[in-house]
Amino acid sequence: MKGIERIERIEMMPLTMLPIGSSATIKECRGKETTRKFLEGLGMLPGTQITIISENGGNLIVCVKDSRLALSKGVAQQLWVVV
Repeated sequence: MKGIERIERIEMMPLTMLPIGSSATIKECRGKETTRKFLEGLGMLPGTQITIISENGGNLIVCVKDSRLALSKGVAQQLWVVV
């Protein structure tokens, strides 16, 4: 239709919502300042690509910048991503 622009919606979700094997881009950490600093030290900054490798009881093994890291479910829920 003429005159109608397509508006793309970027939907964010917690990292724990992604299925195993999928990748996303980190948008923000909604945790406390100490948690944000901890994750930044591991290379988990906004704009960074993250891939879910495996899950066990809600805890995740992820790949960030060619490194595998383990995240507790609580920490993973504070990382918001876009696919």
